[in-house]
Amino acid sequence: MAVRKRKIQANYLKIKDAFELLGTGFTELNESPSAQTTSKRYINQSSASQSVTGYEWASEFTADQINSEKAIEYIREIGELQKTGPDTETEYLIVDLDKPAATEGSYRARQIKVAISIDSFEDNDGDLGINGSFLGISDPVEGTFDTSTKTFTEGFTPKTTQEGK
Repeated sequence: MAVRKRKIQANYLKIKDAFELLGTGFTELNESPSAQTTSKRYINQSSASQSVTGYEWASEFTADQINSEKAIEYIREIGELQKTGPDTETEYLIVDLDKPAATEGSYRARQIKVAISIDSFEDNDGDLGINGSFLGISDPVEGTFDTSTKTFTEGFTPKTTQEGK
């Protein structure tokens, strides 16, 4: 049994008109689907009936403030200038590099519109850091991301092997 490694997922943030990789500088990037539930117990039951009604998706991050990294500079500016509303919103991609698409160099991806929330600018033994969250806006869109052209296309068709698997 092989456990998926963190490096098998690539994360991108849309800055201006281009997707920038969230890699160097990021020390943590944790996805939390946060299922929202409802529960009801009927008079003829001892136990409640539960269901998932939605999600309050977020992805918490911790990063070092590396100025040469476009995504970190973009995120830092949101907190420093205390931007709000649409000025904090962009697109976020989670790309599964272990799930190739039918098109060469493309992989399954989830596109999520996010608002960037900055919690703190930390002093880590003299190195400046940044902590915050990407807060989901609406539902994710499944699609395909081409890593060479850095383009996202809605819809995913998995690559098939000769055996049809």
